[in-house]
Amino acid sequence: MSTKTERWTLRVTPMQDAIVRQALRATGKSLNEYVVSCALASATDDLADRRVFALSPDEWDRLGDILDRPVTDKPRIAALLAEPSVLERLG
Repeated sequence: MSTKTERWTLRVTPMQDAIVRQALRATGKSLNEYVVSCALASATDDLADRRVFALSPDEWDRLGDILDRPVTDKPRIAALLAEPSVLERLG
């Protein structure tokens, strides 16, 4: 495990503090453990679609072929997207 040498200083509202402290009691984590684990999970999600994918020339050509395919009609997907979503039905 790497040595922790960096320091973060955060300011929060009383409501934010109360919610996080409630989560600390529920999870049994320290404030440091909780904040760092949540920040890392969120950062990983935020960066997930920004990764660089290395492809061989053959793989690159295959990807190009796939992306160049003509658009095809997908009636079942169109029907699904035409229905109100769960959130729209609740509202």
